[in-house]
Amino acid sequence: MVSKKRKPLIRHFINILLVLIILTVGYVCYTIVYDLRVRFINRSELNEIASINPEFERKFHVFIDDIENETGWKVKIISGLRTKDEQIQLKRDNPRNASSNKSRHVLGRAVDINLYKREGIFTVWLKKANSKASWRKTGVPDIAKRHLLLWGGTYHSYHDPVHFEIN
Repeated sequence: MVSKKRKPLIRHFINILLVLIILTVGYVCYTIVYDLRVRFINRSELNEIASINPEFERKFHVFIDDIENETGWKVKIISGLRTKDEQIQLKRDNPRNASSNKSRHVLGRAVDINLYKREGIFTVWLKKANSKASWRKTGVPDIAKRHLLLWGGTYHSYHDPVHFEIN
């Protein structure tokens, strides 16, 4: 026979275990849904580029696949094809941005990406604010070079490590 003091302790332990299981399942579901959403966004961005030039879309698609297969990082496209009006507004917001007649985004020849990966329960991000050295450590600039893409991290007058363009 179990003493009366042990029953609440066992119940308390079971409740904690159930909460941990629920949190774990919730986190796993969240990461799956997030990754699916990123894939949908990437596909939409690449489809817009394909409407301008299917060859550009294929080049970026293979580039992104190589990043994800070779580096352990996942890619989130944050900007692809832009209209001239969108580019003009970006130039107004930041005069250091390219003008609409010079931006490769307007031609469907450029993408801006963020990188992310999961480390335990945390997600590590590489974004525009990260250093060029951090981006180089991922190997992504080398993959870009292999695909004959210009990396925005090579710009001397503007920090743009998220930018990759077809020359």
